[in-house]
Amino acid sequence: MSHPGNNTAHRSGLFLTSLSKYILKQHLGPFAFACGLIVFILILDVVLQMMDQVLGKGLAFGVAGRLFVYNLAWIIALAVPMAVLVAVLMAFGRLSADNEIMAVKSSGIGLMRLVYPIIWAAALLTLAMAFFNDRVLPDWNHRARNIAADLRRRKAAVVLKQKEGVFIRELGTYSLLIRRIDEESNKLYGITVYDSGQPGAPTTLHARSGELRIFEEGRYIELTLNDGEYHRVDSDHHENFVRGTFARQVIHIEDRDRAFNQYRSSYRSDREMDISAMLDAIDNSRAEVRGTMAVMDSSVREFVAAAVGPNGDGSAPEDGKPADLRQRADDLKDRLNKHWRLNKSRQRKADAFLVEIHKKFSIAAACLVFVLVGAPLGVIVRSQGAAVSVAVSLIFFFAYWMFLIGGEELADRGYVAPALAMWAPNIVFGLLGVALLRITAFDKPLFPLRGRRPRERADGGEGEGSS
Repeated sequence: MSHPGNNTAHRSGLFLTSLSKYILKQHLGPFAFACGLIVFILILDVVLQMMDQVLGKGLAFGVAGRLFVYNLAWIIALAVPMAVLVAVLMAFGRLSADNEIMAVKSSGIGLMRLVYPIIWAAALLTLAMAFFNDRVLPDWNHRARNIAADLRRRKAAVVLKQKEGVFIRELGTYSLLIRRIDEESNKLYGITVYDSGQPGAPTTLHARSGELRIFEEGRYIELTLNDGEYHRVDSDHHENFVRGTFARQVIHIEDRDRAFNQYRSSYRSDREMDISAMLDAIDNSRAEVRGTMAVMDSSVREFVAAAVGPNGDGSAPEDGKPADLRQRADDLKDRLNKHWRLNKSRQRKADAFLVEIHKKFSIAAACLVFVLVGAPLGVIVRSQGAAVSVAVSLIFFFAYWMFLIGGEELADRGYVAPALAMWAPNIVFGLLGVALLRITAFDKPLFPLRGRRPRERADGGEGEGSS
């Protein structure tokens, strides 16, 4: 026969397990909604920024699609922590508005028991986002930058800038001379075209201005000529020379050998490197600093040895003069200043890598911090609508992001340690979340007053603790 207490504990355990599942389930819908909404907003901004660049260069949809997908990495890295805050606010706001939290409390289960499963889920999400920020985000950032760099190269004026004033003979049956190129407006000036596609002497075209556009990943080129003239030999009567003018003429050039080849650069910035690569870069920078310090120390020792003389009594060396020592002192000062500036630059570079390393984990840990903030805020706000939750979340995330950006700027300049700069937002918001949980979960004031007199009972007697 089972003990009644065991049955009670068993039923309580089943209830808590079911309650945890219920709480987690209440967050799935709001999290999916918030994540989709935030990703859509950020993607819309990216699309609007890219539209002019992509459509203006005739880039194939496949390449544009890859650029779009690779830009999703940083969007996801930002959207997930924001979505966690919105989801927790919405879920606990609805539970509070429907008095479900009060009902659970009346059964002897505190608010913290409702928050625990969300904390565990947020911890797992933090680990997943830390892996994503270290392994996926840098590589996708690097690929996106390579495609963006190729887009800039695909702009006709940029592609042809290095050919300004030089005959271009690799355009099929056409040879092209452009005397001046305006990269900003994509305009060409002083254009001469030789068309050798027909038998006999080539046709020559001169134009005051024009524009060149690239299509189908560079396979097709459209050259528009404005305000020009043409010269050619009559194919039937070779002794006749034909000359004419035109206001506008369009030439289509097919050049299959110039298919789009994605630009690939081996260089990676700090946001395109994983933690292992950045740690190696930090070690290299610090080794360079130590090497430069050794050179500076050696230079100073050599100067001191020359200044004090071979006997160490301050007498000048036999072949040395005071003027020579002053010149050497000035040279040493210049070298030391140069090495000092170089070391300062290397140290800032190492600090920038440290900032990026800590930021990868700090942003991921925001998922956990926002649970601590969002749960009590949801109970306090008691709102079932998404609009209020999204608005409150945006305010908090904006403050968090400004805090993070400010810390990054200070750390990059060497004013604050990288670890402190990147983790300060989580520390501040985490403490705020703990304080709010103390207020809402335990019905305790944030700063309890000591020595407070016990409250009197309704019958006029003193409460517990009176003598």
